Amino acid sequence: MKWLFNIFRIQLQVIYRMVAVFLLLLMVACTEEMELEPAAYVKNIIIDATLTNENQYQLVRLYYTQSFTDDSSQLVEAAEVTITSGDSVVRFVERDTLPGYYFSEIPFAGEPGKTYHLLVTNVDVEEDGILDVFEASATMAGALEMDSVTYTYIPQWKATSLNCYAWDPQERNYYNFIAWVNGVMISDSLYEYSVTNDEQFNGNYTNGVPCQFLQDEKELERIEDGDTLTLEIDNIDLAYFNYINSAIKEYNGYNPMFGGLPANVYSNISNNAIGIFRVYTVSKKSCVVNGLVREEL
Repeated sequence: MKWLFNIFRIQLQVIYRMVAVFLLLLMVACTEEMELEPAAYVKNIIIDATLTNENQYQLVRLYYTQSFTDDSSQLVEAAEVTITSGDSVVRFVERDTLPGYYFSEIPFAGEPGKTYHLLVTNVDVEEDGILDVFEASATMAGALEMDSVTYTYIPQWKATSLNCYAWDPQERNYYNFIAWVNGVMISDSLYEYSVTNDEQFNGNYTNGVPCQFLQDEKELERIEDGDTLTLEIDNIDLAYFNYINSAIKEYNGYNPMFGGLPANVYSNISNNAIGIFRVYTVSKKSCVVNGLVREEL
């Protein structure tokens, strides 16, 4: 029987070697250079509009998409921009020092429960003499009233979590969590946002649910005693929730074996425009770090 076992072992070794050679050939074949023809560039407009419940000059940014050969984006100048709600109309004016940036004529705050309508006109995207019209509507959600914010150091992650204590309203809500350290926004890029729906705690007390994590390995996020930590919770609508999620997926890329093809990020603006009209309420609570202990595992 021993000789049968030896023959079987030799056969397995031969199979392993054949598989290894096949995989090696496959890897080599995958590194072959290919000339790709660039897709035809189709010009489009990007509309980045924000309205919050904070009393300030609200902002709408307009610019065009760019081809792979362009070094920078082309700004959209001389457009006409308004945001309306019922009989209220607010014009947005382009500043001389900031082409493509349209600020509200007066500072104002959006009101929870109201629906706002964005209108952008006097824009000729295709430069064919036909002016285009772009519209979007969004309803402002109510502000989440936080009782307090605490912090917890997590040794195995080498990170500090920001934890929220608040009653969540009964209706379905979507939240975006942003971290601040000593007055500096740490989650200042879209891919660093942390969004969720309230499915796990709808209508209940959050009781210290972790909302953002500050990593020791990042200089600006390494927390020390005396630091002031602020948690900002934006109560956003479903459109902005989908926009953030789809943008993060595009930023992180897809699994080449099981993922889908890249696509434009979700938009709630008409006429095939790219971008988002985000309308949301802002809530903030802060705490001061005292007696932080980093226990190494």
